[in-house]
Amino acid sequence: MGLDADLTAYYDAEALAGVRGTVDAMRLGIRTRFADLLRREGRHRLVDIGAGPGTDTVAFHHDGVDAVGVDLSPANVVTMCGRGAMGAAGSLYALPFPDAVFDALWTMSTFVHVPHDRFDEAMGELVRVVAPGAPLAIGTWGGHDFEGVPEFGDLRPYRFFSLATHARWRTMLERHGTLEHFETFPPSQPGGWEYQYAVLRADHRGTKDTSDFDQRELRPGRR
Repeated sequence: MGLDADLTAYYDAEALAGVRGTVDAMRLGIRTRFADLLRREGRHRLVDIGAGPGTDTVAFHHDGVDAVGVDLSPANVVTMCGRGAMGAAGSLYALPFPDAVFDALWTMSTFVHVPHDRFDEAMGELVRVVAPGAPLAIGTWGGHDFEGVPEFGDLRPYRFFSLATHARWRTMLERHGTLEHFETFPPSQPGGWEYQYAVLRADHRGTKDTSDFDQRELRPGRR
């Protein structure tokens, strides 16, 4: 199986097992601050990449944002749609949307599964679907350089992880926009990974007008 197939199988199994819990205080604080930024700037169309079962997608919807969740796992998409969110199955390397259709983007702990040699490909796709100057909230695990498949957890198959030092991660992000905010959080347990959170203002290289795109066309599992 390839990397995407392994991740799909893992997160399908996780969704079916119903083991994903509520978000922690760190994630809640980050989301609250980003929602405040969206309100201040009058931004209402957000895409949540790697949305899992849609916890953040639903929360943004309750905050008055037209949020759409995208996840590699069809089972997660079914779950998020069952919770009242709009969702689509798809890869962050080939998002099922026209250019420049969203005015904000949120992706938490998704890039931890993106190999360094595919980072620019993934970021190019995220930037493609947002409007000029849109804020991209990007959170991931890191603090040191690592790529591999650690054998931990009860579900199978084991997942691929990709981490970077704080300095390297900042440099990678800055290739795709203006780094407006960057902060790190210490591990929640001894020897654990640190968390990196950034807000990036997207560089934009000209896209067509897609203001008539109707997010209601999305259906569970649609790519």
